[in-house]
Order: sequence, then structure tokens, then C-alpha cells
Amino acid sequence: MKLSDTHTHSYFSTDANASPRELYLAAKAKELSFLCLTDHMDLDFPGDSSLFVFDPVLRRKELKSLQEELSAEGDASFPKLLCGIELGLRPGRADLFAAMDKLLAETPFDFVLGSTHIVEEMDPYEADYWKHPGDRLLRYFETVYENTKEYANYDALAHLDYIVRYIPKDYQKEKDYKVADYKELLMETLRITAKRDQALELNTAGLRAGLSFVHPKKELLEAFKGFGGTHVTLGSDAHHPKDVGTGLSAARDLLLSCGFCTYTVFEKRVPHQYPL
Repeated sequence: MKLSDTHTHSYFSTDANASPRELYLAAKAKELSFLCLTDHMDLDFPGDSSLFVFDPVLRRKELKSLQEELSAEGDASFPKLLCGIELGLRPGRADLFAAMDKLLAETPFDFVLGSTHIVEEMDPYEADYWKHPGDRLLRYFETVYENTKEYANYDALAHLDYIVRYIPKDYQKEKDYKVADYKELLMETLRITAKRDQALELNTAGLRAGLSFVHPKKELLEAFKGFGGTHVTLGSDAHHPKDVGTGLSAARDLLLSCGFCTYTVFEKRVPHQYPL
């Protein structure tokens, strides 16, 4: 059964440089059913508000043009090319939430990811984040929970525990964590997501980062299912064509082991389930 990659980044994202066509060709080579471009939209990014934003109208025009070119070439059946976005959520920022709502109302998208990239006006990708006192993983999971509680206009909660990728060696010996140490926050985040009938993303980028697990961990996927969650999306978080579709077979096996029989793809923000 063919799988789909619904978390990828083109040169419309500041941290990527591949064209939509290059990503499409990579997805076609992997025989994927769907490819969704979800470029970053982190409004008012700390230090430089021009980072991680793009012109959604311009990108939509480029994707439509590519779709038309592929159709003319007789090459538009698989993968189906979808237009998505990855929103960077920030707790307590009603102004940003209003701006996101306006963006989503004015520009149609197939799929909207909700992500937490900023904690206390810092990016966990940067070493300075880890130099502040206290449990930095705890503060991240608190922020994810706050974002989940405060904002709901997205389709899937992205890479729930992705912060583990960036743990520096001088902070913690292993790039891992125990779910039990943050159980209350994580369970409530999953409970809210399942109650809203939103999707949880299974993000395979952790495998490329040298982790032994995808995002989120198996026990969190099992908990999500236990709370009644039915929608799981698959994404490589690829920023380069070579990474498109990577880890999807492992993701399928993991979902099956957790009792899921389907994965979800959103088109025009409507969920559609496909067998694993």
C-alpha cells in the first residue's frame, strides 16, 4: 500500500532550498500517494520577524502552475500535490492567533500543521535555550500544552516531542526522555487533541536525527488512541528532496503495532483515511 508524506518544506521556508518540483519528483520516485508542502509560517519570529514567513498567495500560484504543468505532461496522478502550511504557535499571543485566523480565512489550504518552535521567546534549536535554569524539556511541554489549549485552528498537532533532537550533550547525556516525567502535561495535550477530533502527526525526522524513535513516542501514540484519537498523519519533515518519504515504512509498522489501521490525509482541510 502506498503511503503519503504530508510534512515537507520547499524554498518558501527559510531553512530549505528545494523547489516544489524537486520535492514532487522525489516523492514520485518513492511512489507516494500524496505530497503536501507545509512551509513554515512563524509570525513575529524572535530576533527577526522576517524569518520563517512566506507569501502564501505567491506560493499557491506556483503550486497551481506546477500542477498544471504536471497535468500537461501526463504526470499528475501520483503523487497528488497538496498545499499546506506549518503554523508556529505562541501561547498568550492573541494577536498572532488572530493573524493566523485571518491568513487561513483568506488563503485556502489543504492541510494546516500546528507546531511549537518557540519557548519563552527562544528557539530550542539554539544552544542558549538550554543554558537557562530549570527543566527545559518541561518548559517545552508546558508550552505545547498551552498552545494546544489556547488555539485550535489547525488540523494536526506536529512533532509533539521534537525538542529531543536538540538536547546538547552538556545538558543531558542521551537524546531521550521518560514520558512518565511529563505524563500529566502530555496526556492532557493528547486528550484535548483527540477530543477535538484533530490529528496527531507521526513525524519520522527523529530517525534521521539519530534517535531510536519517531515523534511522538509509541506510548504517546497508544495514549492518543486510548483517548479516542482516530487521525494520524505521516510526515518526514523533509527540508531536502533526499529526505522526502524517509521512515514511512517504519511509521506504518509503528501505527499497526499501536492498533491503528489507517492514516489520514487532509484535502481542503477535510480528513480522509487510507489503509496502512
